[in-house]
Amino acid sequence: MSQFISLLIGGAVAGAIYSILAMGLVLSYSTSRIFNFGQGATAFSCAYLYYELHSAEGWPLYLAAAFVVLVFAPLAGIVWDRLVFRHLAGAPEAPKIVATVGILLVMPALVLLVGSVLRNTFHLGFLDTSAVVQSPGIGPTPPVQWHPLSGVTINSDQLITLGVATFAFIALTVLLRYTRLGLTMRTAVDRPLLAELRGTDTDHVSSLAWRMSFVLAGAAGVLAGPITGFGLVSNNFTVALFVAATVAIFARLRSIPVAFFGGLVLGAANDFSQGYLNSKYLGSVGNWIQNTQGLQASLPYFVLLIGLVVLGVERGRRAGTSSEGRPPIDYLSDLTLWRRRLPWIIASIGFMAYALGPINPVWRQTCEIALATGLVFLSYTIVLGLGGMVSLAQTAFVTLAGLTAGYLMTQHGWPFIPSLLVGMAMAALAGALIALISLRLGGIAVALATLAFALLGFTVLFNLAWLDNTGQGWTISRPKLGFINLGNDRTFVIVLFLMVLLGVWLVKNLQGSAIGRAITAVRSSETAAASSGVSPTVAKLLVFTISAAFAGVGGIMLSVASGAVEGSQYPPNPLAFLWLATVVVFGVRRPALAIVAAISSVFFPAILNSGIHIGSIGWGGTTQTLFPQILFGGAAIALAQNPDGILADRARKRFLKRQAKRAKVETPQVAMTETVSPKQPLEAVQKITTNGVAGQSTPSTLAPDVEVAIKVTGLHAGYGQVEVLKGIDLSVPAASVLALLGPNGAGKSTFCSVLGGTVGVTSGTIEFMGEDITHLSAHERVERGIIVVPESRGIFPSVSVDDNLALWLRESEQREEVYERFPQLAARRRLAAGNLSGGEQQMLSIGPMLVKPPKLLVMDEPTLGIASIVSEVIMEKVAELTAQGTTVILVEEKARDVLTIAEWVGTLYRGSLLWLSPTSEVNQEALAHAYLGGEGGDEGRVGSGVITEVPQ
Repeated sequence: MSQFISLLIGGAVAGAIYSILAMGLVLSYSTSRIFNFGQGATAFSCAYLYYELHSAEGWPLYLAAAFVVLVFAPLAGIVWDRLVFRHLAGAPEAPKIVATVGILLVMPALVLLVGSVLRNTFHLGFLDTSAVVQSPGIGPTPPVQWHPLSGVTINSDQLITLGVATFAFIALTVLLRYTRLGLTMRTAVDRPLLAELRGTDTDHVSSLAWRMSFVLAGAAGVLAGPITGFGLVSNNFTVALFVAATVAIFARLRSIPVAFFGGLVLGAANDFSQGYLNSKYLGSVGNWIQNTQGLQASLPYFVLLIGLVVLGVERGRRAGTSSEGRPPIDYLSDLTLWRRRLPWIIASIGFMAYALGPINPVWRQTCEIALATGLVFLSYTIVLGLGGMVSLAQTAFVTLAGLTAGYLMTQHGWPFIPSLLVGMAMAALAGALIALISLRLGGIAVALATLAFALLGFTVLFNLAWLDNTGQGWTISRPKLGFINLGNDRTFVIVLFLMVLLGVWLVKNLQGSAIGRAITAVRSSETAAASSGVSPTVAKLLVFTISAAFAGVGGIMLSVASGAVEGSQYPPNPLAFLWLATVVVFGVRRPALAIVAAISSVFFPAILNSGIHIGSIGWGGTTQTLFPQILFGGAAIALAQNPDGILADRARKRFLKRQAKRAKVETPQVAMTETVSPKQPLEAVQKITTNGVAGQSTPSTLAPDVEVAIKVTGLHAGYGQVEVLKGIDLSVPAASVLALLGPNGAGKSTFCSVLGGTVGVTSGTIEFMGEDITHLSAHERVERGIIVVPESRGIFPSVSVDDNLALWLRESEQREEVYERFPQLAARRRLAAGNLSGGEQQMLSIGPMLVKPPKLLVMDEPTLGIASIVSEVIMEKVAELTAQGTTVILVEEKARDVLTIAEWVGTLYRGSLLWLSPTSEVNQEALAHAYLGGEGGDEGRVGSGVITEVPQ
């Protein structure tokens, strides 16, 4: 019993660290949809700084801990939020993963480098990281010990760790479930733009969530100091992150309680596996487990894989978005073929001239390793560049293929080619296995599954005595293939170069083939691809299998180039992250750029170590190994949102310069084309004028004594280079209803977004109640009384009906008033709002405004997708708002419902306001002609609705 309790206590203490990290992951993911791979790196950085301040610089223990957790950690959260996280809002999963992988690489390397500089340059007492150091806990030194049972010991450091984890759990649960701040955090991630339209400063909420997450990471780092298995070793904290990720997956990345208790359970289970999975308790089975190196320590990785397969993470749309699946833009398309090919030809000739020239054999071997690495990096072009899935298992494919080929050649005397083919096949089978595991997964779940597979391979499979030659690996002699002798260095370079050319050609053909198009279709939308006859299962199998085969071939050639292979040669931590960051920096979607990335990744560290020497002038290099991590990790952070990489970005800039030069020459012709546009609805405007509804009495020419709620002057707006609104002028009287009609594509939703502040103004002004609000943010406009209900309903689908109301109505009495007006909502107050019908969702959108009326209410397509009887109810409530002094703008495609309450009506067409007039002066024929933007056809018809009655 004493052993059980001791293992339970020890495991629960380590589990408390996992719980704190897991709760930080859940908090940041549930408020930003970003899984922070840098959480463990943050914990290590805080642990390192805590040790330095207390043990090396003599700060008092509690002062050092408080500074690290309450100052340094939140400052780091602010910095990373502003530099990285804030710019990833709404981005696809792949750039989010790559950016946080950059943090994982940069942060520990940066703090270690700074510590080294302070130690060596300024002679401060900063840690020499060549030795593993255990930092002190935050309790008494030495720790106070208690013996509650015979043979059972618990100390003050353990109690403090458990207490801090429990406090964090309670505080986070209360915050997220029972406070307004927690509600704004949950709604901000549910629908960020709508949260802005409801008055939430999403940037502030995001920054606060990241600060809290980093505080949790800092606390974990400080508390982990005295715990066995941590120490001041960066990799130990990265492994702790993987364990915490396992817990977070079981929490579905949203449940704080599951994250807390799951961490404690997994920590205890890990210690139990060490204490009971042995020959003493399990006989021969336990003896096998005990003697299989790494098996006992791999429990979290098995649990992670099982959790991913059983639970999954994202049950919604997977494998990217349509925009993500588009092929990369060819910025060289305007150049002739020879200008496109010449730079690559020159670069290839230059590289081969150097590799085959009279250079040191060490540098020639570096060229060989670089080319072999290029084959490995081509696998990223397939799985991430083409398939859109982040794989962290490429190091496992490389090692598995190399060990297999080495085993067959050394132990069984197989020839090189058959060994190469079998090694490649083994890697391909491993890739297919991962694909089968990942069939139900997408995004972050795929990345974690591949990482778990790589870690299992590294800790268990590649340590098998027969496969890894009892830890010694295999020596591989360069073979002779007929008249081709790979033992000759220059011959080997030529063979590798030809293999790389063949690999680039195969990948480019794969991208343009029917298989490549099918993979791209699945990446864009699995549902749409399946409905078109494309099997997502087959596509995923092909992506991972082909990618793993490329990595396997590269791994075997790496083994041949280096002369040996062993199981620990390519550790996934941190090499898998560094490879991913490097290939993304240079361009993961173009095979040629993957080769450039591989050459750079090999030569850059080599040059740093040996320096550059030209005659008597040169640089002696540095033994510092942290620079590649910092530079490639930092570049990955900066370029995570640019999947085409730095070289493609330079090509884009040159392309724009060439386009600008051409535009100068062609400007007169372009101007003439833009001035005489046959698509302008001039005839429609003339037709309206002849019918006497030319807007002679519009809200822009109101009497001086009429109060104007909102005035728009010369409004131009759009998205990037696309202009949607083209010079709109209008004024809306206070406490009136304006109906803006128009077909799809008229710019109605953009106009609503501009009024709400979620789309910026290119030129022009917006005045509200006499104040210029053109450049105010969305939440600042809400403070002034402007509310926009977007087309897709103004609700947060993941939170309850009552929470939706609470965001606008803080008092329970106010919410009860909404339930009295809409009894259907009262019966569903605890239900997630996304489960309501379309009509009920619209009631929930407008309900809070009836109790707490805004000054201006803008509703985009309020009757879209709801029954006529419900539309009538909604219009009645809008009329009530107007009676209470609210100005209402109803933007609709159908005129039937809104014209019954509108006092003013106007038409948007192709981003322009055709006319605006009192509803009483509009006749049916004129409205139909204006709405259709032309002369004829289906008179009386407006969009998809029919005008049955126009108020006189």
